[in-house]
Amino acid sequence: MELLNIRKELIISLREDIPELVDKFNHFVLIPFPSKKNYVMNMKFNKATERFPKEMVLKLFLTENADKERDTLIMLKKKGITVPEILYYKKPYLILEKADGVNLCDYINHKLKKVTDLDDLDKELKDSILKSVEKLAEWIADFHKKNIISKRSTNGQQVLNKGDTRIRDFIYDPLNEKITGVDFEEVYEGNHTDDLAWISCAILDTKPGIFEMNDPKPKTDLINYFLEKYYTFNPDFEFKFNYFAELLIEDLNIVMERRNLDMSLNKSNFIKDLSKDL
Repeated sequence: MELLNIRKELIISLREDIPELVDKFNHFVLIPFPSKKNYVMNMKFNKATERFPKEMVLKLFLTENADKERDTLIMLKKKGITVPEILYYKKPYLILEKADGVNLCDYINHKLKKVTDLDDLDKELKDSILKSVEKLAEWIADFHKKNIISKRSTNGQQVLNKGDTRIRDFIYDPLNEKITGVDFEEVYEGNHTDDLAWISCAILDTKPGIFEMNDPKPKTDLINYFLEKYYTFNPDFEFKFNYFAELLIEDLNIVMERRNLDMSLNKSNFIKDLSKDL
């Protein structure tokens, strides 16, 4: 659906609930964000209204997960986890507070172009990347710790997983060193390592990543740092390296299939650079 049509449908569907949409003196525009399954857009007015800020995030669901995401956001907010405030909800439209900061995926990767080793960066730049990864680990650790389902599992604690977790799902405010998590329509109960593997996959495969770098050492170093910090924040959670490695390979193969890449990875020739002593 084109943006113009989305805008028209939005006005028709919500004009009674949100009369600001038809205020001729306060025009709004929609700017799309990358999204695989639903339409997610920056919704920007000329000026703030009585009920809403000048900028918001509009999510138009094409899936059946709108209620699930709304309910999850409410639950996480009550538990003190940093997620956007719900400003308005009427299925299939969800309007959210726009978090301050930049997309964590871009924040990290823009700094790593043509870098073969993290130590090649000047100290301030390297420290800024590591701090963002540390804050991500802290957010995920808090998310899991406050949503434990069971402590009994062969490979690790059972928790609420964010699901298909990408570093693009996080907004980072470097001034306040604050991470905000977004996109919770695929949460599920499972092993805590699932989220860790998906995040490690996202660190590794996003450009510049394993498919662009001759040597992905900067990315594997960031994965090790992320895991180290996660288990520092959650010391009661147990790390099972083999289970994690198998999940990571599965996730990377899923990514390659999505990208239509004619290749596959196996544990013996790839995971060697990841630490086993966490």
